[in-house]
This record gives sequence, C-alpha cells and structure tokens, in this order.
Amino acid sequence: MRLETLHRELLTICLRLEEVAADIEMSASEPVRELAQSIPAILKEVHDLEEHTLFPDFDRNAGSLFAAKAIERLKADHRCDRLAAEELSLLFCALADGRSDLGPDTIARLLHGFQEALRRHIHAESLLMEALLAAKSEAREIFQ
Repeated sequence: MRLETLHRELLTICLRLEEVAADIEMSASEPVRELAQSIPAILKEVHDLEEHTLFPDFDRNAGSLFAAKAIERLKADHRCDRLAAEELSLLFCALADGRSDLGPDTIARLLHGFQEALRRHIHAESLLMEALLAAKSEAREIFQ
C-alpha cells in the first residue's frame, strides 16, 4: 500500500533528523539541504493521500461521530505538520548555507520535537488504518 510506504519514508526521515540533531555542528552540508527539500514534499504527498483516500474511507466505514472527530483532529495535525515542515526546511537551508543564528541545543530540540510529533501522528494513522481494515472485515463477514 502506497500510504504504508510513505509512512516508512517519513519514519526514515525521523531517523535522519535524529542523526542531524546528534551532531548538529557537522550537519551543515548537502544531506541537510536534501532533507530541507524532501520533508515538505513527502509530507504533502502523505497528507494528500490520507485526506483524499484514507479519511473518507474510514468515515464511510466507521459510522460514528468519533470517526468524524478523529478525522478533524488529524487534519488539524496535518496543518501543524506542514507549517513545522516548512519552518524546518527554512532552518535546514540556513544551516546548509551557514547562516543560522540558532544554537545547536535549540536546533536539536526543534528536530526532536518535530520527529516525535511526526512519529505520534504516523502511529495514530496506522491505528486508523487497522480500525478501517477491521471494520471492512467485519462488514464482509456480516454479508457473507
């Protein structure tokens, strides 16, 4: 499934962010510039797929007020994730160009916060996919 592949790519990015945060002074290089470009692009692709495929499918199959509330919460998280990714991208470009005035500890905390939020979000959506698959499975059993 494409969404699972994209989630794995985001988790790989989280690992790369941890590496950058671990040695921020050594991170002002091309790999940082590559991260600056890849994070917003992959995040946009994931969010588009989720919002146009996963969320409507979950809403149709869950049949509860909880589903609608969960989807709204995840969409709000998407907006925050996109803004944070854009800020992170700008920070990485500044780092790669040697023009960041933030200290290494501040940058490391920002990176840890972003990747932790991203991991929690991916986990929540993985649970959503599992619930969707379970609901579809139950519906098939009822109609057979």
